Amino acid sequence: LIHGGRTPNNELSSSLYILNVDNRGCNRKVTLKCQEKELVGELPEARNGHTLSVVHSRGKTACVLFGGRSYMPPSERTTENWNCMVDCPPQIYLIDLEFGCCSAHTLPELTDGQSFHLALAREDCVYFLGGHIASTDCRPPRLFRLRVELLLGSPLLSCEILNDGLSITSAIA
Repeated sequence: LIHGGRTPNNELSSSLYILNVDNRGCNRKVTLKCQEKELVGELPEARNGHTLSVVHSRGKTACVLFGGRSYMPPSERTTENWNCMVDCPPQIYLIDLEFGCCSAHTLPELTDGQSFHLALAREDCVYFLGGHIASTDCRPPRLFRLRVELLLGSPLLSCEILNDGLSITSAIA
């Protein structure tokens, strides 16, 4: 899965792409098939520096999008700050890949937007570690555990702040 990021024109994308491996035949050649997924509902704005994780709960699967930066809103842009980036609001977006439905969720534990953090998913949980907050120019040693229960009807999200964080940015797991 690929969501957002910078385009060659230095714009930000809000597109979601699904990559599949197509290895038909007996040769060792592997082909990647890329398909854009249309999304509906509460769509995340174009951004970079965010994470997209996959969770599994009660036999269902969803994607969790969190964090990132976007350009300032057009109403706040001037010639001096035209390319300035700001943290996206601290919302969790759930994406149902089967139907392309998105929903935005605000949790009281997530008070600041953050970017360039690390996200690790395991079953129905995503752990968010580190990151950078543009508004305060800091890298707090934070660790959050987001639990996603994919119930019939509405999902149930809960977030817990854990005390054993690291001050990191741009890590690869």
